[in-house]
Amino acid sequence: MDKTASIANVDEEALCCPRCLQLLVPPVLQCAAGHLICSSCHDNLQDKNKCVSCFVPASFIPTSYSRCHAVEGILRSVRVACPNTIHGRCTAGKMLCHEKVEHEKTCPSTAAPGRLPSSVVKMGPCGGVDGNVREMDVRGVNRIVKVVVWYSSTFDAMKVYYERDGREEKTDRWGVPATESNAAIGWPSQVLEICLEQDEYLTGVKGHIEYCGDSLCVISLTFVTNLHTFGPYGVEDGVPFELPAAAGGRIIGFHGRSDSYVDAIGTYVKMDL
Repeated sequence: MDKTASIANVDEEALCCPRCLQLLVPPVLQCAAGHLICSSCHDNLQDKNKCVSCFVPASFIPTSYSRCHAVEGILRSVRVACPNTIHGRCTAGKMLCHEKVEHEKTCPSTAAPGRLPSSVVKMGPCGGVDGNVREMDVRGVNRIVKVVVWYSSTFDAMKVYYERDGREEKTDRWGVPATESNAAIGWPSQVLEICLEQDEYLTGVKGHIEYCGDSLCVISLTFVTNLHTFGPYGVEDGVPFELPAAAGGRIIGFHGRSDSYVDAIGTYVKMDL
């Protein structure tokens, strides 16, 4: 007999009790006609010797229930993974199908919108309160691959490329280059790509905050990695700030506020090094 492991797709609805529609859990009961029922529903029956799914007189077909060891054997052989596994957020491994429901209720990696994995720390933002909220969903993000910056007499805009589950994704552009802003005066924007090496990661950002017209915004920004320092981009003037990753951490994402300018910037730090 070939015992080589194989992969099979299981329709969970086929493993549900037809009465309560919940996943079957051993012990499972079956009438002589083949109708299944879970033990909880069976316990609540007024007449436990009569199948609730049979529509024939009991004198023709016995309708009392008995254990269905075959289905129980199938239930004990079907193992599934927590849905959070695909994003690298859960390491519980595969579990019995009926155990998954309870696991998902208490899985520490089950993140509602806005909830961070336990290993990620949100820092900042530093800057003003104008502009629209900007967020990166850092769940499952492995590393930052590239940062594109636009800068002139100020730090004008940025876009972040990152790797999630082996795929490269990117943010929208935060801010507006001076060459595209109707209010822009002075130097036109320059654009620069900061491409990180495979073993390189961001360990901090620092910069300066100053008023641009009536808005307080980030006017310079410097990116620090474990191998290099990139910047400053913009003019170092105004109030300085710094967002270093703690020892053993690396920046895997950003958040902040932006509209015509990058009004504020903050970081997401993963503590896993």
